[in-house]
Amino acid sequence: MKKEIQYFSTDKMYTLNDKNKKIPITKLIFYVILLISIIVFSMGIIELIKTFTGSRKDNVVAYSENGKADYTVYLKENSYYNTKYLNSGMQYVASLINTINADFKYELHSDKNINFDYKYKIIGTLQIFNKTDPSKVLYTKDNVLLDEVKNSSASNNLVINENVNIDYEEYNNYVNSYKREYGLTVDSRLIITMNIDVDGEYSDDVEKIDKSNKLQITVPLSEQTLDITIDTANIDNSSNLSSKNGSRIDFSKMLLGVVLVFISGIGFIGSKKIYEKYKIGNIYTITLNKILKDYDQLIVNGTVSIKEDKYTNIVYPESFEEMVDASINLQIPILYYDVIPGEKSFFIMTNNDTLYKFRLTKAYLEKEMYRQNSHHSEPPVNSDNQNEEEII
Repeated sequence: MKKEIQYFSTDKMYTLNDKNKKIPITKLIFYVILLISIIVFSMGIIELIKTFTGSRKDNVVAYSENGKADYTVYLKENSYYNTKYLNSGMQYVASLINTINADFKYELHSDKNINFDYKYKIIGTLQIFNKTDPSKVLYTKDNVLLDEVKNSSASNNLVINENVNIDYEEYNNYVNSYKREYGLTVDSRLIITMNIDVDGEYSDDVEKIDKSNKLQITVPLSEQTLDITIDTANIDNSSNLSSKNGSRIDFSKMLLGVVLVFISGIGFIGSKKIYEKYKIGNIYTITLNKILKDYDQLIVNGTVSIKEDKYTNIVYPESFEEMVDASINLQIPILYYDVIPGEKSFFIMTNNDTLYKFRLTKAYLEKEMYRQNSHHSEPPVNSDNQNEEEII
């Protein structure tokens, strides 16, 4: 149940109103516009960031390249295998191996014709090395298994498919002879390598293709059984040739970002004007609500009747802070009266024959606000206690 405090000043009586106030519609509009402006501004900044961080070169030509190495082991006549050859990935008996066919494939495909200059060759590198430390090579010799091939073409497909037959027994005998002659216990291997170099040009203003790839197979030698290894991973790449003419800015994103920032700027300006208008027209309400909020524990509700003419001593504090100090020192609650809603209010305390009375008026606060704004400072919390004649 709502309780009331009545205050009698000369021939008038005032009743304490509820301190809980609703948010004025103008202030609510200000908050809504400000929030929308912040959101729109953030969206605009994000779009502008995307414009420049996401700027890119024009992709002119798309291409992909693939390559792999494989081998087949051909066998000598024997009583155990019904086939003439064995596929890759097995373990092989060295004495049954006749030849090893190394197969290399490389392809480059593009969505537009490109002027290609390419070359490739296949080298067989024989290595004899320390059995306990393979990095210590005792003997090495390169044999050209396929002479360098140079070619040019203007197409969207470049295909290289080459294979070489390795006389395994020839290399194996060579290593065994080396070991016998020098009485060494060593390991050996034949490294079969295909080197591929490709240059491609679409036009002068577009980036070029410059590729160097290697496909490699290693064959152990002078062993009873052996595992042939493919030492390089399959080539599987996709990329683009881009324009050399610099980055392309996404102007649609930039325009959207600028528009959003511009709209948010209008929103900020509008919200500022609304707030200034609200503050000018509601300086009294703003100040009063601040007092009621900040000093809620001192401003209390209750039931009491006060007649001003019963008090022989009436004190008018110059500021509400003085009223607060007196309330704390005397341990007396402050009573609030809404004299003219939105215009004027009283704050009252009584102590024996003394009455403390602080008056807060809209007219005085507006005058102080204009005066303080002309000096670029905030208006103080004040009242008209010294300037207004007591008429009630």
